[in-house]
Amino acid sequence: MKTKMTLLFLLLTFLLAACGGGADTPSLAGRAWALEKIGDLPIVENTAPTLVFGEDGQASGNGSCNRFGGSYELKAGKLTFGPLSSTMMACLEAGVMEQEAAYLQALQSAAAYQVKDGQLLILDASGQVVLTFAPQDTSLEGKTWTLTAFNDGNNLVSLVIDTQINAEFKDGNLSGQGGCNNYNGLFNQDGKKLSFGPLASTEMACGEPVGVMEQESAYLAALSKVASYSMEGNRLTLFDASGLIMAEFVK
Repeated sequence: MKTKMTLLFLLLTFLLAACGGGADTPSLAGRAWALEKIGDLPIVENTAPTLVFGEDGQASGNGSCNRFGGSYELKAGKLTFGPLSSTMMACLEAGVMEQEAAYLQALQSAAAYQVKDGQLLILDASGQVVLTFAPQDTSLEGKTWTLTAFNDGNNLVSLVIDTQINAEFKDGNLSGQGGCNNYNGLFNQDGKKLSFGPLASTEMACGEPVGVMEQESAYLAALSKVASYSMEGNRLTLFDASGLIMAEFVK
């Protein structure tokens, strides 16, 4: 009788595991995800909505156009988000703003989650999958970025008109065009921690546009203070040790 009960228990355990289809509910804290589908619909081409679960109970990400943030709560497979706030930019590409509204609405409807076959599935109260994510690649290696704003020592400012600054991370080396001169140096990434070795640059002098040399100097100075970074879709933000933004990039 005892043997029969043991066999029955093992059979029930196997059936329950099979019904689960490999789904699990691990902790999401500290993990970053890239949105793949809203309901059954794939995301708009050339957009990169994301979701990052902070260790402090705060979630953030790129909604498609704007950045958003708010609290989240995990408990025994349940997942809910508090009110989400976002920046207020308008993106004109077809479908982008509509996608962002649908994404944020789906997050607010969240009631549970599963991680299945490496994907994060967020479910509403009826058990329907409303959002599907894949793990986000947050490594800097092999990526090139274009600067959109930097800290000039006092404030976060945009670039001088008709100038461009970029940054390429390759084989442990950072290189790029600083607006006038080329620069390069080593970088060290450890999780979300980031630092740069001494940066060397060529020594050309550019008179035009006005302010390009001062901009280049301030940009390189900002890089020397970097201590960490965040990546949200196609946006990269560098921070100093106190959490102050030093530079912002897009792919």
